[in-house]
Amino acid sequence: HYFIQSNLRMVAEAPDTSVLKERGNEQFKKGQYEVAIELYSTAIDALDCRTCPETAVLLKNRAACYLKIGNHEGVISDINLCVSMGGGDTKAYYRRAVAHQQLKQLDKALKDAMEAVRIDPKNKAAIDLVMALRRDIQGRKNLMTSTTGLVDEMLTSLRDQEADVDKKTLALKNLVNLTSNKAGSETLMKRDGLKDVIRFLTPSTAAASTATNTGDASTTTTPCCPLQQHALNCVICVTRDSLPRTQQVLSAVPLSLSLSILKQKNENSTLLGGVLYEMLNSVLEDRGYDYTKRVLGEPLKKFPVPPLLSTLFDYFKECCKVAEGEALHSLINAIVKCTDSRVLNEELLNQDMITYMITLVVNGKLSYQHAQQISIAISKSWARARIDGQTSLKFVKQVTTITDPRLLSGEENHQMLALRAINILLQGSFEAGGDLIKDNSEIYRILSKLLISKTYESQLTAAETVALVASDKKMCYNLASQNFNLLKALYKSDEVDDTVKLRALVGMSKMVASSGGDVTRNIIADGAGLRIFKQIRTLLIKSTTDEARKWVIEALAYLTIDAEVKHELAQDEEQMKIICDFSSDPAPSTSYSLSCIFMNMTNSYDKPDIAPEMVKIAQYAKQNVPQDHEKDGEESVKERIELMVQHGVPSVLAACSSADSERTREFVARSFMAFVSNNEGVHCGAVVQLGGTRALLNLFQENTKEGKVFAANAIAKIAIKMNPALAFSGQRALDACRPCISLIESTNENTFQVFDGLMALTNLASVSDSVRERIIREGGCHHIDFQMLEDNEVLRRAATQAICNLSLSDKFRERYTPAEESEDPVDRLKAVFVFCGDEDYLTRIAALGAVAYLSADAKICKSLIKIGSFEEVVKETICFEDAGVRHRLLVILQNMMASDKAVAEFIINTPIFECLLALMQVATPEGPMKEVLNNCMAAAKHWGLIEQNPGDIVYTK
Repeated sequence: HYFIQSNLRMVAEAPDTSVLKERGNEQFKKGQYEVAIELYSTAIDALDCRTCPETAVLLKNRAACYLKIGNHEGVISDINLCVSMGGGDTKAYYRRAVAHQQLKQLDKALKDAMEAVRIDPKNKAAIDLVMALRRDIQGRKNLMTSTTGLVDEMLTSLRDQEADVDKKTLALKNLVNLTSNKAGSETLMKRDGLKDVIRFLTPSTAAASTATNTGDASTTTTPCCPLQQHALNCVICVTRDSLPRTQQVLSAVPLSLSLSILKQKNENSTLLGGVLYEMLNSVLEDRGYDYTKRVLGEPLKKFPVPPLLSTLFDYFKECCKVAEGEALHSLINAIVKCTDSRVLNEELLNQDMITYMITLVVNGKLSYQHAQQISIAISKSWARARIDGQTSLKFVKQVTTITDPRLLSGEENHQMLALRAINILLQGSFEAGGDLIKDNSEIYRILSKLLISKTYESQLTAAETVALVASDKKMCYNLASQNFNLLKALYKSDEVDDTVKLRALVGMSKMVASSGGDVTRNIIADGAGLRIFKQIRTLLIKSTTDEARKWVIEALAYLTIDAEVKHELAQDEEQMKIICDFSSDPAPSTSYSLSCIFMNMTNSYDKPDIAPEMVKIAQYAKQNVPQDHEKDGEESVKERIELMVQHGVPSVLAACSSADSERTREFVARSFMAFVSNNEGVHCGAVVQLGGTRALLNLFQENTKEGKVFAANAIAKIAIKMNPALAFSGQRALDACRPCISLIESTNENTFQVFDGLMALTNLASVSDSVRERIIREGGCHHIDFQMLEDNEVLRRAATQAICNLSLSDKFRERYTPAEESEDPVDRLKAVFVFCGDEDYLTRIAALGAVAYLSADAKICKSLIKIGSFEEVVKETICFEDAGVRHRLLVILQNMMASDKAVAEFIINTPIFECLLALMQVATPEGPMKEVLNNCMAAAKHWGLIEQNPGDIVYTK
């Protein structure tokens, strides 16, 4: 971030386009493509002339950057403008050809590639591209030819009146396979085969075909007709990823036909939901996730919303009236898909679909599972809507229908359904739901009323609402004062169902946990948490359904804030086994609860740092001062983590790391960090063995800002404590570089994290040359150079050690090599050499090792003798007591003397040579130092600078 900002400041100070172009070229060579794009764009905007050659060159350069980062549309847009300005050359046409190739526009790509060859017939890259494109186009033609013949054959079988049912079934089955690719679907539509497929969607036609061939009138009605099933699958394939084909299918399949299929209530009814899903998805794919397009000199524009959406939403509403079970599940899932796109989600709100789905809940139309599915849709819709003020207002306006006074003041059954809708909203968007009910006294009154109701549905819904609302600390205080005793009475009652008792326990658990671990703020009697935990344990062991266990785990997510509870849970092997087994395929809500449990048990949540003097002031003023429980001490946490590793908790965290919720992913990253940091990292091996490295690499990619830092730090800890070649095998060693580099950026003020990042990069750089090149390509060298110049001695040492290992790379050595021999030494080379005389032993030995590797380059050797402090540092180091330090220095001198005669002559004409002669006399004859000294003398003799007399004493000429 520092690097980019500094470049942008330079741009503001120096708007000269030629300077901007040169800086852009430099950043492109360094692999900083985004920075180069900004520089080129600024230069383009600064030019007044839109048709001058300079603009065309800048557009070509920016297109090269776009090509590197995969923005192929940007490449085409820039080259189009470049060509229109008369800048069409081999490079321009070649780059546009590559962009068209990546977008599967092979004909356009071939045309551009051939133009590039015409301009420069000897351009090997363009010639190779032409040959590759011709092969791809021919392969596509072959595929289309073969697909066309097969589709025609299948349609002939379907149209044959005398064909038996087996032949027609096989034909439809083959069409499903053929239409699964674009060529097959397009061929089917061109051959007017859609009507032949849709003919078998009609229940009477499909059943009659089956009955005719079996000869048994009793088989005219079947639970699930295979012909109809294959026809539906074929329609799904045809509509997939194509808006034009979707429009044709929607026109060809009347609503009455869809409703008749839904009324069958079999597997085919579910498939119809899949058709709607693919129709909506085709709209999404056709529009793309990037719904804005930048055109040079023009503002951002939005693509128009297809009118087909309104038709599809109406289609959905009508189908929901008759759909049930899995068919309804499939239909709702199609609407959930719409929330993946901000624009489609906005259209969803424009069509009042949120209101419609909430109405389905209020009317008692949906089962519990379907209601949960709608909560997911609401959650994703709110996540998209909250970004834009106007869209968020639409969302809030639709959900406020739940709290309509006429609905809340109605009969008990109406009030219960209203609370159920509130539950769905709270599970989908707690923020929106909480704002809706926090100041609504009528809802609190209804909760208290329904908790003492004699009706199971009312008790269940009220207890569930309390359990959900209690997630908010402020609302929890109000609930606890009014409803804690009511929940307690529900749990103790023999007439109340276990499902109601379970939700009552969850509500009480959250009320107990509202103190946040601060023993001075308990609003419920001390020890209540442990008592509820024991009752929860009984329910967890007795429960056999996933739904019941989900609620138990949610209760534990809050109860484990209590130190005594998490200590008991860690020691309870049976309960931990059930929790870990339940997490094999966790639902989103369960993943969040599990991540909360483990974050609480490892104490990896944020705690405010309170200065001791502030504590004294608060005590004097008789204000509350947070106090930790004795079982939240360091030794207790170590003991819990040890037990959790034995229970296999790291594998549970790995399963939860793929959750959609960024909050869940952050908690998982925090827990992993606690595991690898505990007890000097002894559990790193267990974390790696149970899939932790892969999970952490994924967590770094998609997470909250804090979550990415925790994931990166955990990766660094593993790289420090273990052999990185074993912990990050294969590609993972390359993927681990970016997280570690993120820790050492100049914006990070956490010294411990910076140190971990530097140490991890040091170890990773020892794995292979490909890893070292990845560190260089990711910009790690710039951040390491920055940290090497810090005042902190520990950071300087770690940065120097990283440079030492990176020096093994030829590409890294290029950074220390001057462009011309006559130039002064590169500043970074001076810095590393100065550290060869550092007072800190480890820093000195790392710097000497780095220079020893760097001195393998003759140009660097010539630069070393130009450093002002060269002679002083060498004389001081050559007399150092430690043999390891002296040996590294002698290797540097050996490389320098062997590299060039002028360098060797420089060394011989300084007191350094006298020191070498003295060491020759005292060095052990068979030791490694003697061998290096002999190599130094041999190099000098090779250049004819010294000779040896009969007494074996070496003199200069």
